[in-house]
Amino acid sequence: MKKVYLSLLGISVFGLTGVAQKHTAQPLTNSKNSLIEHTVKKETQVSSKGIIVWQNDFSNPAQWTASNFPAGTPAHTSGDWTITNNVNAIPVAALKPAGHTTAANGYALIDSDAAGGQATQNAQFVYNQNIDLSSEPLVLLKFEQSHRRFLETTYVVYSTNGGATWQEVEVNGDMNTNTNTTNPQTLQLNLSNEIGGHDSVRIGFKYVGQWDWFWAIDDVKITTPDAHDVAVAGVYWGSTDAWGARLPYYQVPTTQVTEIEFSGIIENLGYENQNVTFNVTAGAYNGSSNPTLINAFSIDTADCTAGFTPAAANANIAVGVNVQIDSTDATPANNAIANAATIAVNASIYARDKDNITGGSYNAGDGFEVGNIFDLYASAALSAIDVYINGVAEEGATVYSKLYSIDAQTGDFIFVDESNPYTLTANDLDALITLPLSGGAFTLNANEPYLVVVGSLGDGGATNDLVVGTSGVSEAQTSFYLDLTNTTWYYTTATPMVRMNFSNASIEENVASHSFSVSPNPAAGSTTIALSGKTGADVTVSIVDIAGKEIYNNVVSSLNGTASLEVNTAAFGNGMYFVNVASNDSKSSKKL
Repeated sequence: MKKVYLSLLGISVFGLTGVAQKHTAQPLTNSKNSLIEHTVKKETQVSSKGIIVWQNDFSNPAQWTASNFPAGTPAHTSGDWTITNNVNAIPVAALKPAGHTTAANGYALIDSDAAGGQATQNAQFVYNQNIDLSSEPLVLLKFEQSHRRFLETTYVVYSTNGGATWQEVEVNGDMNTNTNTTNPQTLQLNLSNEIGGHDSVRIGFKYVGQWDWFWAIDDVKITTPDAHDVAVAGVYWGSTDAWGARLPYYQVPTTQVTEIEFSGIIENLGYENQNVTFNVTAGAYNGSSNPTLINAFSIDTADCTAGFTPAAANANIAVGVNVQIDSTDATPANNAIANAATIAVNASIYARDKDNITGGSYNAGDGFEVGNIFDLYASAALSAIDVYINGVAEEGATVYSKLYSIDAQTGDFIFVDESNPYTLTANDLDALITLPLSGGAFTLNANEPYLVVVGSLGDGGATNDLVVGTSGVSEAQTSFYLDLTNTTWYYTTATPMVRMNFSNASIEENVASHSFSVSPNPAAGSTTIALSGKTGADVTVSIVDIAGKEIYNNVVSSLNGTASLEVNTAAFGNGMYFVNVASNDSKSSKKL
């Protein structure tokens, strides 16, 4: 059993080891605009019952005091806490109107985004009256929040001496950059050791940031816990091979069917230690963990003793989970997740996303690539890469797909092949498209990991350009984002809707009357463009830079057979280039 830490979407990040050396990247925290999220539906919140000792819904602003720290680190300059009943004051479209239970009569809000890039916040907002907990040694603090995460730090603060001194507990630290809570989300903290048994308790909230997003708070309560109360906080499931991570595949080709492992992320909300049994159903499979001890007010994993291997036949397999304890649970409604996942075994598609778009990955019009690691369990020929294009992408954006292998010694991503450039049409927006590899089907080796991405060179920031749909949460170091403005790889925890396609897929386009290759590629001072054609037509070869400026042009007259062009690239300078080959009414491109 290993200790886990929950993110908001119920997936855990573990230290991982694998057979091969893995690529290690920093988290994608360099830009507020690397991810967008769609409106999040309000989820049913099921928390422990207990007895309410104290509560406040911000309907009386006089009970709350703002206290900023202009001499703090960082120094507070502007961007203060306010109480508002404007449910549309939230600065993130996906989280408004504010969904807090009593938002209409007031909620607390700090808006770092509105304060601008030069302002810093070190701002505290506290209840200014004493709360008597002298007869309550065991207490929980609960509150509703909505929040978009960037680089800020958020805290619950408390005092046990009437506000003379304050202590703080960080919250939301496990949220991923540029992700949202639900609207609202209920947080519950066990503060028994901190404030239980004291008669002059005060509580509050603190925000430290600079041009981040926002934090909204409402419906704050102090309650007593129950003795016996556990909840399924999430499911950690998937298959493990050379990459070393347990990767969940929501769509699996019959050729890649393998054992799936399940672990329950179980939270003990009560004040008694509990022996729990975690159970899973998936088609005809029924799996359970051994009885697992989870201490009071803690969270841990319970691992099923046996995995599940689906049949290699087309099927949609629903996964359900539940947890059992020896005693009567105070809140049985949070003991199960009826639809924890659906696994689609199919002929040709390999997907790690949930197939339910919740956001998008982009670079605000600059160049980038984004995609996922896949472990191969059997050798198979990859013909194309599928991607779901977010509806806010730009019609006319030029995109491509790319396949990388992984160097077993260094962990570096090694270019294998890519699609021809493709221009998005109106019909491609908010839709799944297929980008065939330009070299034809490429055979992937069994027991090796590969990275597939979709990208764009951008339009200089003029529009959104390419926006790749996202759906679900990826474990760290399993989905990757290449920022072409600084040629740096990052990992992203928002799962890109980028998939492997093993069918004979294609995009309708003009059939080229020629073929060509570029070698070496990348070029090393020079490169050879080898041409082949049998129509007797003239073939125009050009090379353009990222801005579309032509830096090379040559015409091969009446090509009927093969020809080669030696191109001196030493004077091109660093950067990305495209080789364009055109004849008759057809055109092909490759990145150089």
